[in-house]
Amino acid sequence: MKKISKFMFSLLAVLLLLSACNSDEEDTDSGSEDEDGVTLTFWNRYPELRGGFEDLIEQFEAEHPGINIEKQEVPEPETQLRTALSEGDLPDMWTNIVELAELIEVDAVKNLDEIFTDEVKGQFQEGTWFENGTTADSSVYGFPLASARSKAMIMYYNKDVFDMLGLTEGDIPQSWEEFKELGQTIVDDSGGAVYPIVWNNPGWANEQLVSMMGTAITPEVPWQENYKEGVPQVLTEGKVESAKFLKELLDEGLMAPQSVEIGLGEAEATFSVGQSAFLWSGDWVGRQLFVETEFENWGVAPLPTKDGNPYYYHAGSEATSIRVNNETEHWEEVKTFLEYSLEHLHEVVYVNTGAGLPAKEDVGGEPPFEQYNDILELENELAIPVPKPAEFNSEVVEFNKAYRNKLEVGGIGDVVVGYITGNISDLEAEIEQIDQEMKDAFFETLDEFSEVSQDDYIYPNWEPFAPYTIEKYDELR
Repeated sequence: MKKISKFMFSLLAVLLLLSACNSDEEDTDSGSEDEDGVTLTFWNRYPELRGGFEDLIEQFEAEHPGINIEKQEVPEPETQLRTALSEGDLPDMWTNIVELAELIEVDAVKNLDEIFTDEVKGQFQEGTWFENGTTADSSVYGFPLASARSKAMIMYYNKDVFDMLGLTEGDIPQSWEEFKELGQTIVDDSGGAVYPIVWNNPGWANEQLVSMMGTAITPEVPWQENYKEGVPQVLTEGKVESAKFLKELLDEGLMAPQSVEIGLGEAEATFSVGQSAFLWSGDWVGRQLFVETEFENWGVAPLPTKDGNPYYYHAGSEATSIRVNNETEHWEEVKTFLEYSLEHLHEVVYVNTGAGLPAKEDVGGEPPFEQYNDILELENELAIPVPKPAEFNSEVVEFNKAYRNKLEVGGIGDVVVGYITGNISDLEAEIEQIDQEMKDAFFETLDEFSEVSQDDYIYPNWEPFAPYTIEKYDELR
């Protein structure tokens, strides 16, 4: 009996110690509380928002003693978040990377209806609220950051290079032919010191570029779906011709040769020091040029297209937002931060830094560079709402997840890079294979989902370049 009591005492001590250790770990995972108050953990994956978030947090903490925000930049956001999900180790808040439906399925994300009343939702731009992005079953699960009408690629031009070569804004090319003609002039007049364009090699960037340029030729396919025929489609005349145009630029010495080996940051640096006249990229790059490379003498214009016709990007392509851990132990403090952010975030993080276009309407602030409003105007013109099948039938969310899980390749970006670099000779054959695999997976999955039909992907009242509004969905119900 005496031996048993001693054993039980030892066991109890071990259990108490383990309990204390676990308690410490839980505090570290999703915020903590001590004599200095509550510390909330926040993961950010957007490099262009770093400085803005730091300013916002500094101002919030000054006005809310007792609530601290521990922000961490995550270089491998999807890997880190999935690891945290699997280990039950999520931060209190994070900028989104994993699809909303997947988070809801494992009960990992908090419903934010308490904050986003109908009145508050009305303060945001049209297109902000959409299924499997910021909402699920009409409830809010994401604090919107960037405008849905953003992320369209545009063309930055270097005014120092223009001045040096005697060029004016009237020389900015609108068609591919004009771009090549001007490009040859730039090479000749600079003695080969300046390339017309510097580009970058990530597959996602190449898919975005050829898809956007391609809408000027094949407007019925804004990304990977044909909303006239109701099928997945990545093999289009527009994408193929756009990829061939990129290769021609490289082969003819009109694209900086390092473009096939570098990322966007290196491309920005090349452009900033005047080694290229043009740079193609997204709306956030204005801030990168101004802050990261301290280069201010640039302007913006639309991308050149085959015949100079307009192009567009599908608005709401990404639900740039803040998610909240459904298991946060400090919901009241998180709520206080989000309510403060409703009033201040879009001005401090977006407008005052020039990091992009805010989701909220009528935001004040002082853009740090004069070109900010030029970028805003271009994005409003180029990022156009297109049909979102999940808005018409919510069952499409699960269908899309099942369909996408069957694909070995999610897009054509790597094929485009392989073609430009000469590692792939038959571009159309490679894209056709991906196209067919997508169609096969799509129709195979349709057979498994009785609540989803091909009709959910056909929008006879959609006209490319015309914003697809709520009223358009209602016409088809």
